[in-house]
Amino acid sequence: MPDPRIHPITAVDDTFVTVLAVSTLVRAVNTSRAELDLVNDSDESIYLSRGAAAVLNSGMRLNANGGAYHMGPENIYYGAFYAICAGGDANLCVSEGSV
Repeated sequence: MPDPRIHPITAVDDTFVTVLAVSTLVRAVNTSRAELDLVNDSDESIYLSRGAAAVLNSGMRLNANGGAYHMGPENIYYGAFYAICAGGDANLCVSEGSV
């Protein structure tokens, strides 16, 4: 978690995205992003991509049943995130903090 004295988080958006068998937009560009947590809440692997369409078996893999990606101030990326899965009906939990 970012140090609130250095990186105050003033807004949080907790939601979910249904990841499809085609590249699915998970988060749009956000230049106010301070942190992002993505957790795979499904029984199949999800593949993430930053800034371009997601492709199966490429990019960052989130394993089934809890695979997670955390991004904080030390590795912040303001661009869009995309995801894809083979089955086409995977739940991805999303928590994004902004300043």
